[in-house]
Amino acid sequence: MSERYFKVEGLIIKTRTIGESDRIITLLTREKGKFEAVARGARKTKSKLAAGVDVFGHGIFSFHHGRTWPIVTGLDAREHFNWFRDDPDLYPYGLYFAELTDRFVSGEEACPDLYQLLFDGWKLLGSKVDRSLICRAFELKLASCGGYCPQLNCCTICGAEKNLLFSSSQGGMVCYNCKNAGAVKVKPGTLALAKRLIIAPLDQVPRLRADQFQKRELASLNAAFYAFHLDLGELKTRRLLPE
Repeated sequence: MSERYFKVEGLIIKTRTIGESDRIITLLTREKGKFEAVARGARKTKSKLAAGVDVFGHGIFSFHHGRTWPIVTGLDAREHFNWFRDDPDLYPYGLYFAELTDRFVSGEEACPDLYQLLFDGWKLLGSKVDRSLICRAFELKLASCGGYCPQLNCCTICGAEKNLLFSSSQGGMVCYNCKNAGAVKVKPGTLALAKRLIIAPLDQVPRLRADQFQKRELASLNAAFYAFHLDLGELKTRRLLPE
């Protein structure tokens, strides 16, 4: 970001306070990836920025460069995703998507697919959907966007297609000959669900059907895979989600 003044469309995925009246926002954008910026005076009730620089904010942001961070000079607010604040049961899901994306995106590199995934995920959560199923789809698609998607069609070691187990440390499905000590059995229905969630457009996921066991089993597999391969650390918002 060498230009002194610039505009960019972004989603606010995290905020923190600084000083008595300022707020630091973490913005996810298509073109510039993820970066922090200062919204001066945003915590004042009369600030023009107050309503638009909180988590779940979306709009066209104007900046100029300060000594440490870009400084927000204007905001053309678009979607507010107000359903997260209106529904306390839904709020943790929006935060989980935001934290997961924040941990996944390393910095200022273009990430149009990740940006669109988060935007679509937040929007989809605002409709009447199976939230747990959307979470599982979001986790798999986020990994896929970053090139870390687990191999589910054959053994990751030898390519065998039968008698497979799931090993998070080995990157997906493995056969009995190649498995390590951590490999576990996966119900065929859960495996089929995972494959479908990866390839189906996110807006088509609500049409899929899954029972509680499949969703719980897939949640466990996703968590183990993320923990081993992506080193995201503890996700505080995951603890807020219903079992």
